[in-house]
Amino acid sequence: MKKLMLLIMGIGLVFGGCSHGNQKVVSKPKEKEVSQKPKEEKTVQAYAPLNGEPVNAVSNQRPVAVMVNNHHLARPQSGLSKADVVYELLAEGDITRLLAIFQNNLPERIGPVRSAREYYIKLANGYHALYICHGNSPQAKAMMDAGEIDALNGLFYDGTLFKRDHHRRAPHNSYIYKEGIEKGVAKKHYSFSENVIPLFFLHQAINYDSTWEKVAQVFIKYSYDPYNNVTYKYNESQKQFQRIQKGVIASDAETKKELEIKNILIVEAKHKIIDSHGRRSIDLQSGGNGYFVTEGMMKKIHWKNVNGRILPFDMEGKEVDFLPGQTWINVVPALKDVTVK
Repeated sequence: MKKLMLLIMGIGLVFGGCSHGNQKVVSKPKEKEVSQKPKEEKTVQAYAPLNGEPVNAVSNQRPVAVMVNNHHLARPQSGLSKADVVYELLAEGDITRLLAIFQNNLPERIGPVRSAREYYIKLANGYHALYICHGNSPQAKAMMDAGEIDALNGLFYDGTLFKRDHHRRAPHNSYIYKEGIEKGVAKKHYSFSENVIPLFFLHQAINYDSTWEKVAQVFIKYSYDPYNNVTYKYNESQKQFQRIQKGVIASDAETKKELEIKNILIVEAKHKIIDSHGRRSIDLQSGGNGYFVTEGMMKKIHWKNVNGRILPFDMEGKEVDFLPGQTWINVVPALKDVTVK
């Protein structure tokens, strides 16, 4: 009997202190701790807001929008290879002018600089850009005088902030330098840094479905004068477009480098002559039809003005993303003047 009691007490000691409610739980031996390697943190890639290209850090440089002369006597222009976005629209006659927007990389010299028109100011305001021009139409002057945009006008700073290139004749020889922009910003007490609202870029291969078609060349007829028309030719090996006018491939006068264009957006907008000088108004608000071209492919789109920016949307109403690189936006009176082949 004594041995039986001792056996019962021993069993009680084994199971004692391990009760959960009325249930008896057998203690498990402690498992050996396994050392875990620290998780590797994924590096978040930074991208330039207006061209989508990778950068070490996103710049807070305020965009700078420059009116660039596109008369054939003004070519090749300076600084265009570093523009993020370039708009091309008709001014007077059949000659276009360019609005070049710089944010990620402001060149040392840009130009030749030409005079302002109201629709270019509206486009520049879509990026809250500092606007650079040399001269103005009455409508553009009224907008600048009213403070509708921060501007540096060469009419008031010719020979100071703006410099003349004596190898060319006026009005094709006015240039703005980076130093001149910085001095002008300080003089006028403008802001020169901000958090830039980015464009949307696709950082992966496009799924080219049946809504796309192959394109090797795009021709835009702005005039009966061949000097003023534009051809974009696809370079398959570079996966970029060349810009050609009167048989000459566009290049940067400073770097001697050919322009490398990734995205081309061609949009149809209503044009109207408004005075005896042939000045125009261009409807950049109502939207319309157009073409989006990239990587040797073309898609029919419908464009919209979103907070001052002209953006492409597919026929279902979904925004079409750009690919990283330089973007040109050509505004034309009618798509019938555009030949795609």
